[in-house]
Parts: sequence; structure tokens; C-alpha cells
Amino acid sequence: MKSVKYLLAALILLSAPIYAAAQEYGTEFQGHYQSYQKFSFKTGYESYDIKDTNLNGGGFTFAQNLAPWFAFYTQFNFYGSASRPNFSISMFTNHYGARYQTKQRGPFVFYAKGGLGYTRYSYTVDAYGLSETKFSVGYGGGMQVWVSDHFGGVIDAAHIVSGVPQLSIMANRDKWDSGLTLTAGVAVRF
Repeated sequence: MKSVKYLLAALILLSAPIYAAAQEYGTEFQGHYQSYQKFSFKTGYESYDIKDTNLNGGGFTFAQNLAPWFAFYTQFNFYGSASRPNFSISMFTNHYGARYQTKQRGPFVFYAKGGLGYTRYSYTVDAYGLSETKFSVGYGGGMQVWVSDHFGGVIDAAHIVSGVPQLSIMANRDKWDSGLTLTAGVAVRF
């Protein structure tokens, strides 16, 4: 039991510099509109297939800046649905990752990011509601424009690759989907 206490004390002491650095550079919250370009889902049955549909929605991002050039982030996105006569599907994504960024030059900060997470699908097949969670990865880049120390805008483009639900055992079904996401939003830094 004593060794557990020493281990916890050591972890607290080792994490103190990270916490102090995070407090110095701050936290960001972003709210955004996002468009997922050309979502496709080949189910194995042509009457249920979704072809090149744009899914629009929104979401939010929390980022903890640990240095002027580095931040950890988590991003949540909610999308509308794509549908066929007997089939509809909507999705929610969540990615956790790292963001490498330039120091602020004037109002601008440019960044590249990459993260891992999941995509949660909710779908209806012939009036039966189902849901499934699949692995997802996303990477991309963007720009923040800070109009003051605490308020700004953000534009972003990212590529997302996600597993898709298995609606059939057909050999011609999709197991993965990938698409470009375009984002525009506002950011608050505190």
C-alpha cells in the first residue's frame, strides 16, 4: 500500500510541470459548422447503398495548449443523415490527438493535427433502429485568426477514415469510408 502512495506522489510531482505549462498557454474552446464531403457506403445491396452524399453538421473542440507550438485536443462532430427509401444513417465522430502549430504571427496561427478515435453510427434498416461504433482516424490542418487575445475564428480541412457498419456478409460491401471534412467556426481562448 505504501508503494502505491509513493507512485501517486511521484505522478503528481511529474505532472506538475505539464499542468503549469498548460496554465501559462491556456485552453481553447471552438464551436464549428462542418461538412463531410462525399460520404459513401456500399452495403452489398444496391437498394441500400449511399453514394457521394455530403453530410452537414456541427460540433466543438477543446484544446489544451502546452506550449506555443503544441496542443492536445478532442473534437466532437455531429452530422445529419443520408438516406434511401428503406435505409438511413447518421454519424457522430470523436477524435483525440495532437496539434502542432506556429507561434501567433499577427492574428494568425497555422497548424497541422492528427488524432485517433471512433465514429458512432445510428441507422435504420426497414424500420429497425440500430447503432454501431467503429475505429476512426483523422488528420489535417487549418488556420486560426485571433481578433483579440480571447476571441477568434477558425477554418480547417481534414481527412477522416472510419470503419462502417457491416450490414451484410457480401464480398462487395465497404468496410471503410474516407472523406474530406471542411470546417468553419469561432474560437474562445482562456
